[in-house]
Amino acid sequence: MAIKKTEETQPQKSRIWEYMKTEHKWENYVLLILSLFALILGALIMNKTLVVNDSFPLIGNFPNLFAWILIILSALSLILSLYPFFKPAWPELKKVTWPNKKLFLGNTARVFIFLITLTLLFLLYDAFISRIIALLLK
Repeated sequence: MAIKKTEETQPQKSRIWEYMKTEHKWENYVLLILSLFALILGALIMNKTLVVNDSFPLIGNFPNLFAWILIILSALSLILSLYPFFKPAWPELKKVTWPNKKLFLGNTARVFIFLITLTLLFLLYDAFISRIIALLLK
């Protein structure tokens, strides 16, 4: 009786990883990280957490102007780096049909009823557990 050899299966590659490697350029990730750092740096300079020495050429004389330029440039680079992620969503967003007023109000009421119910449930749990702890401590 012959024994069939099974082919060794290779581990499946992650579809997310493949999508990230093929659809998005690594430069976008680097630009995103750098723009976040620049935004934080500008915010730190604006609220005087990070103080620029007055003797520093050009920036030392106008730290707020430099901070605003840094924030504006980082905001533009954030938009530039995030645009490719959201670009495929626009055609799908055009297909969305919004609910009419009756359906919207009905769904809103259901959500509020659900939230009120959960709030009351957690308040009851809290009161019950607080009473048990108070009895145990006495």
